[in-house]
Amino acid sequence: MDISLQLSIKFINELIKIVSPELVKHMERTAIVAMELCDYLELTKEQKKNVYVAALLHDIGELIDIRSRDGDDFHSNNELHQRYTYNMLDGLDIFEKTKAIAYTRWAGHEAYFAQEKTILAFCDCFEHDLRLYPENLASCSDDICAGFAERYSHFPPEFYAFLRTVSQREYFWFRLQTDNIPRVVNVISPIKVIHLDIDDFLQICTLIARIVDTHSGFTAAHSMTVGLVARELAYYSGMTFHDRQRIEIAGYLHDIGKLYVPINILEKKGALSRTEYSMLKEHSYKTAEILSVVAELGDIAAWAANHHERLDGSGYPYHLNRIYLDIPSRIVAVADFFTALTEVRPYRDPLSIQDALEIMDKAVDDGSIDGEIVALLHQHHEAFYRIVNQAREVGQAVLRDVAFVS
Repeated sequence: MDISLQLSIKFINELIKIVSPELVKHMERTAIVAMELCDYLELTKEQKKNVYVAALLHDIGELIDIRSRDGDDFHSNNELHQRYTYNMLDGLDIFEKTKAIAYTRWAGHEAYFAQEKTILAFCDCFEHDLRLYPENLASCSDDICAGFAERYSHFPPEFYAFLRTVSQREYFWFRLQTDNIPRVVNVISPIKVIHLDIDDFLQICTLIARIVDTHSGFTAAHSMTVGLVARELAYYSGMTFHDRQRIEIAGYLHDIGKLYVPINILEKKGALSRTEYSMLKEHSYKTAEILSVVAELGDIAAWAANHHERLDGSGYPYHLNRIYLDIPSRIVAVADFFTALTEVRPYRDPLSIQDALEIMDKAVDDGSIDGEIVALLHQHHEAFYRIVNQAREVGQAVLRDVAFVS
């Protein structure tokens, strides 16, 4: 697999945009300001790359509680959402620098990426301040810069010199107010030439899984668990290491379509109406639709999207049967079914491993899921029990509001 870091970050923001277009707009405009400031300060190429990625991801922690307040009300608790961002990026080597830069209150480590942190903090505040002004930013650029300098006086002097310079650059303001901000972000990107191998892309997909799993309070680790269970099933099925990684990715990505499903449906305690159930079922179709634009995924897109298809054709959305469902698709479907049964749902407590397997055995008898794959769950139930519990602990840690330990 060969996929660029630029495309990966763009894909992440396209997913976030489903939940909050304004949040993505904020992060993209922050990146535009940041790249201009980096050029003015003559930062190195490496520093620019680090700041760029951090700007495009720095507020992803807002997703965890954005549903409880107005979509435009960012930074209601700046330190809290920074902690959430830190947790969502934690453990992902590819985002280690991003995590350090985005978490400006990294106690005891202020010297690490100090300049990059200050740049991001400045640009973040500046973009947020732009909301005070009309869309025709170029017409009031002097007022914007002067007003910002009055409200925020704690940044280095050269940053205010930058504002005096940039206030006269029309293109800068036109970029910030264009209807096609993603195109601008792509044009100015310093990471276009960075390509990822499958190990790096697995980390990208881990972050995507965390983003999807934070969409509902009942799915704190669902996508992560499905990916890990699917990988383990592929291992016991005798698949190659490369194919196990690809199946793991499919598990991480299988539920991205749920970002389109309203929270009141995902978290409804009673029975869903016919309309609500139809809206819920659409998520697997949306997963296929979203993943189809990433040609580099190849078969992974189908494996992810087929997770509600059944061998007897009773699944959805395409009603595929065993003729069209390959082993990876069957593995992801079983992993999703098993994981869902062992998780908390609005309408029930989690089932035990034994109860979950009894329900799955009945589905095997009915001809809807693969009996050989379910047999692997039986044979290695202790291993899968550990996976479910460990993944749940990691997922809950992402949502946990804890003070950073240096």
